[in-house]
Amino acid sequence: MQYHRSLSSVCLLLSSMLIAGSAHAFEILVEDEQGAALGNVVLLVDGVPPAMSQPPVMDQIDMRFVPEVLVVPVGTEVDFPNSDEVRHHVYSFSDPKKFELRLFKGSDAPPVLFDQPGLVVLGCNIHDQMVGYILVTGSPQFAVSNAQGKVVLNDMPAGRWLVSWWHPSLGEQPPRSLGEMDLRRSGLELALPVKAAASVEEEKKLSPLQLRFRKATSHVAH
Repeated sequence: MQYHRSLSSVCLLLSSMLIAGSAHAFEILVEDEQGAALGNVVLLVDGVPPAMSQPPVMDQIDMRFVPEVLVVPVGTEVDFPNSDEVRHHVYSFSDPKKFELRLFKGSDAPPVLFDQPGLVVLGCNIHDQMVGYILVTGSPQFAVSNAQGKVVLNDMPAGRWLVSWWHPSLGEQPPRSLGEMDLRRSGLELALPVKAAASVEEEKKLSPLQLRFRKATSHVAH
């Protein structure tokens, strides 16, 4: 009986090791249409087990939303601390989540529940140049590229998976599908039809209302 218990324990341990060993971290380099590194690109992966994630935070630092782009699963609560010395009045008019928060230095605001999928555009009534994005998704795996264009997908089982992407230049358009991608090796390069980063920086100078107007009129023009 003791032998069978020991054998079962060994089999269970080996099984756990195999399952853990089947998950990998995949790095993907994302570039814009000019071949430059592209930050703030969201990659969404469907059909895979969900990854472990830290409690999401959308901070206010140097009168900017940090991170500029945040991705959360549907049903997630997001904290909005204020690390600035000045107060902020964060708001959203987006359909998936309309809300406002008055944030004072050193005071805690209640977390905001994002229970509907879609893009939530953030602004500040006091500092009009502040624009941030929260993409609420049903995809189990996701990551955002850094300033060097690097995306890291953690705890990913190797295989071919359905991948889609989103970037602030798409405005309130839904994520675009890339179809199936072979994620059996790291170091992939991905070129997206996104304008050069300089043009994106220029758009950051617009107010949220001006930005939404530009996006709307550009879609009509095309």
